Amino acid sequence: MKSWRSKIKKRRGKAFHPGTIRELNLVAMMDMLTVVVVFLLKSYTVSAMSIPVGEQISIPTSANIVNPTEAVKLTVTKAGAGVDGIIAVDEEKVLTLDKAMMEKLEGQVRARQFLIPELQRVLVSRADGIKEIAKLNPQVKFEGQILVIADKDTPYWLVSEVLFTAAEAQFDQYRLVATRKND
Repeated sequence: MKSWRSKIKKRRGKAFHPGTIRELNLVAMMDMLTVVVVFLLKSYTVSAMSIPVGEQISIPTSANIVNPTEAVKLTVTKAGAGVDGIIAVDEEKVLTLDKAMMEKLEGQVRARQFLIPELQRVLVSRADGIKEIAKLNPQVKFEGQILVIADKDTPYWLVSEVLFTAAEAQFDQYRLVATRKND
């Protein structure tokens, strides 16, 4: 009478060899998986930039290749032509750029008054928050850096008004954000 092991061997078509591995080593597989995950996380550089999705914004392109640093993000979306734009700080809406607001802001520029009070209040509170964190954490420093993400059709007077307001709120080191031009 044949044993049940010999029947299984015949079905598989392989003979059992005492030195072969009969099971998977889960510890080694978990080590490999950990190495792969760490590699993928390191190679997938999370940028300081996140361009708001779903907003009316078309970012200008540039051939310059400079990776953005971590900073406060100030976004100006497209306004005009029946579309209300917004001014946002770190994706928090500060001001709606409807037709009346655009006329008010343009009138301020003509009168040589470049300060946007609503935006200044939010930026000052953001600067104060970063300074408070810097007191508790020596690795964090307030350097007055801001990333300006503006639609490519944003009027120059509005960009200059936003930059003036940011500088008055202690954010005097700005970078204008553009996407990389594909060659």
